Amino acid sequence: MKLDFVRGHMGGNLIILVLGEQMPPGKELETAVKLLKPEYLYGHEAGILYPRKGDFGLKVKIAEPTSQCFISACGGFTQVLGAALIETELGDKFGINRHAARTEVLLDTDGGPTKLYIESSEGKVKSIKTDMTAFVRECYRRGVKPLHYEGLEVMQAGKFLVLEADRCKSIFPWVDFINWDLRTREMLTTIQDQFAGETGEQEYNVVLYDRNPQYAGDMRVVYPHCVKADYIEPSCGTGTVALGIAALARGELPQVSTNGLHTVSLKAECGGGRELGGPDISILEMIVEKGRVIEAAFSHSNVEITSVGKGWL
Repeated sequence: MKLDFVRGHMGGNLIILVLGEQMPPGKELETAVKLLKPEYLYGHEAGILYPRKGDFGLKVKIAEPTSQCFISACGGFTQVLGAALIETELGDKFGINRHAARTEVLLDTDGGPTKLYIESSEGKVKSIKTDMTAFVRECYRRGVKPLHYEGLEVMQAGKFLVLEADRCKSIFPWVDFINWDLRTREMLTTIQDQFAGETGEQEYNVVLYDRNPQYAGDMRVVYPHCVKADYIEPSCGTGTVALGIAALARGELPQVSTNGLHTVSLKAECGGGRELGGPDISILEMIVEKGRVIEAAFSHSNVEITSVGKGWL
């Protein structure tokens, strides 16, 4: 089996893009998960792309390796896809005008319609903004609330477990979020298991943050989704949305009022590998009404296409 692929990253969040027409029918998920393994192309998520008529530019399925399932949304995938549609021949495949200064693409995802706003110049992307409102609605449907495990207050933001590093250190002073020693991994895994048992959420989704920025952000963040499998993402778009929702619920984000609505922004430092923070910035812009996010848009400071080629399985 031969597969054309595009590989890129968003602040170290590695994404593989493949064409649905080249995937074996009925084995799309199995094949995508295999591609994500270190022995093959290696990545954090894989996006399978299908043409779609009507209002949608593309239909997409997004696979991740830890739970080995299709997921509803992925901010990193949308950012890398936006760059790939302009900077590679993938855009020609889906009828994208790669020379336009501004391009809008509506994606049909498992989480709902998701629009990309791409600005480019001379075939090079300048910025990509993803409308994450559909994922915001999913978070509130699943639940947004404080929970307590092992004496620690955490937040549920949809399918995400959100932890503040300094709160963790106050309960577990030995915790090591740099080297991720065995004791730290066991602590986090125990809390994840309790979170899954109470909420019913079976995917591995964790946000770890603190309010000690080192660069131009508001917070530092890393995404240790599944430490027992050594799966830690330096950046994560849906995780940034979950962090924004959780931080808003905790009263940690300032709001600017305009005509009864509030605008809230969050700049999260990320991309530093397995440690909190980094030199890259995830930018989340939210509109809030009566204490709830009703719209959200996400972008990232560091999106690159790293390789284009053919793979054989």
